[in-house]
Amino acid sequence: MRDFPAITADRVRELAGQWAAVREGRAKDEADRLVRDCAERLAAEPAGELAYLWTLGLLMTAEHTGWLTGEGVEGAALVALDAADSALREHPCGHPRHPYEDDLDERHDHLARLLPLLRNGRSEAEDEQWRDPATKDQWLCPRNIAGYARVAIDIIDPGAVGDIPPQLPLIDARKAQQLRSVLRDHPHVDPAYELSDHAAALLAEPDGDSRAGLVVILYACRWYAVSGRIRGKWVLDEMIEALENALPGLGGEPCAHGAGGHPETGEDPAALATVGVHLLSPGGRGVYERRGGVEGWHTPLEAWLCPAFLAGLAREALDHLRAGREKLFGTRDTTHLDAEYLLPDGRIDIDTLTTTYRQSWVTEHEELVQNAALWAARRYATGAGDARERAVLLLLACWAVDGMVIDVPGSVLGVLQEILESVDPAPLDAPCPHPGEHPWQGLERIAGRGYAVVGSPDDLIGAHLNHFCAPDDFPAPEEPFAPEAWSCPRHLAGRARAALDVLREVKRDDGDGGDEGGGSGGGAW
Repeated sequence: MRDFPAITADRVRELAGQWAAVREGRAKDEADRLVRDCAERLAAEPAGELAYLWTLGLLMTAEHTGWLTGEGVEGAALVALDAADSALREHPCGHPRHPYEDDLDERHDHLARLLPLLRNGRSEAEDEQWRDPATKDQWLCPRNIAGYARVAIDIIDPGAVGDIPPQLPLIDARKAQQLRSVLRDHPHVDPAYELSDHAAALLAEPDGDSRAGLVVILYACRWYAVSGRIRGKWVLDEMIEALENALPGLGGEPCAHGAGGHPETGEDPAALATVGVHLLSPGGRGVYERRGGVEGWHTPLEAWLCPAFLAGLAREALDHLRAGREKLFGTRDTTHLDAEYLLPDGRIDIDTLTTTYRQSWVTEHEELVQNAALWAARRYATGAGDARERAVLLLLACWAVDGMVIDVPGSVLGVLQEILESVDPAPLDAPCPHPGEHPWQGLERIAGRGYAVVGSPDDLIGAHLNHFCAPDDFPAPEEPFAPEAWSCPRHLAGRARAALDVLREVKRDDGDGGDEGGGSGGGAW
């Protein structure tokens, strides 16, 4: 038998920290060694004095063991845990309840802190660091250690043991945490791949055991997917395909639940996605039933699993996703805007256009600004208007790229990039035919005097563009620029080049997909 060194109180504290680091992914290089060491020690003395320590160590590292261990490590851990369970589970005790019977996720984060306290010689009343509702004696009870051995086995090899309370699998608890971070707009993971993973799981098994949870999750994520935060069309395509494939298996027949018999979906998508995660597995569904609900929902579990209910969610999510995909990545029609942005005499209505742009900071107006930019760029591309009007149209398109306050959708980005790339860059290398600065640089200088002096940059740009476009209709602002400076080929080529740089940076950020758009515009200048 291997001769193991003695374990001191300081060593217990050190081990607890190392096992916590494995669980948190901070000790990947050491993880297999730590797991194997635990397993060897527990297998050597499965009913020994330190069986509690090695069992709880294997519990803390169980998620790693079930997913990432090297050859032989998982088997060694399972053998040791099974030996501890067999040796300890029939031990007599008078405890009405043990910690392992409670939800693991309520205690898992505290195990590293609890372990060094279990045998520090202080009672619960004397130990000011002890905050667990169970006593130390309940924790050290052989039946509790046997129960935690079975819980660890279930984490490593789900479904391999019984006689344990239903548990939300730790991998699912992590999924719930990641989804909440995405849907509450502070993502800890890449949102595109997070949503794609759930769509791929439903696509792989549209009639599988996790179907209800995946449909609920995709439904909860539908608004985020089309909000402009997801820049890849492929994500929406995957979500749509997965829901389309799942619908036939949900049938078209009504159910017996009647009006009000199905769950309300609520107003908190993150909480709804957490319910969906609980529906993914037998353990998660068992937790829902044992608690009588989660996240404020107490509808009977069978109502969540109802095919008619899930079909309704799938159809609603599909409608939302298809409309959003078209809006974000389809070809936007702007011909109807002629009526809004052209005057009766055929000239552009510059004040209506610049007023639209000046509202770009209001979230509800983002789409209006995008459409106005498309309209201006497309009219410029047709060659309509005289040289002054064409200069105004190009400057409007460039201003939109600078000033959009949300990600640029693919349906806008591609059109703007194509038109701006048509602007001849040759004047950038030629001298200007006029004295003085270019208007956009001049406006930056004027705006630099401060908001209290000159007002907002957008109001400043709007006033100057209005006067340049229609000098007879709008008074000259302070420090106006000569028409030839506005129309200077070098000025216009420079504005087009700056806008293209922004759009190309967006595409680099997105991984440069042909129909993947999105990204923030630059600053006001």
